[in-house]
Amino acid sequence: MYKAVQAFFKTEDDAESARATLNKLKTNDIFFDHLPDGEGYITAVPLAYTGNNTHGMGAGHGGIIAPIAFTGEMNSDDDTPRTYMIDMQVDESDFQEALRIIMEKDGRVPKDLFDD
Repeated sequence: MYKAVQAFFKTEDDAESARATLNKLKTNDIFFDHLPDGEGYITAVPLAYTGNNTHGMGAGHGGIIAPIAFTGEMNSDDDTPRTYMIDMQVDESDFQEALRIIMEKDGRVPKDLFDD
């Protein structure tokens, strides 16, 4: 089963690099776009490792990946506009790996991605 994921990046290079790496996963319909400044706002959150590896995900990296607010780490107050977006469908088996890639490229995801 596939899960819809959107990720937002500061630079075109970060977004393109993330897209190239995400293409190695089981994904469908990867769409890249530049969002004009000031066109709507989505609450996007930074990601971090939770330190909880009970599900076998994130092996070797310290746990599963979740919004930074769920991890107990300090929230970064980076207000730099994120005007590059990747929209895709990712196989649930690759969901954590996709989040890791997004996190390593300084991407953010909509808060409601974790409302399941």
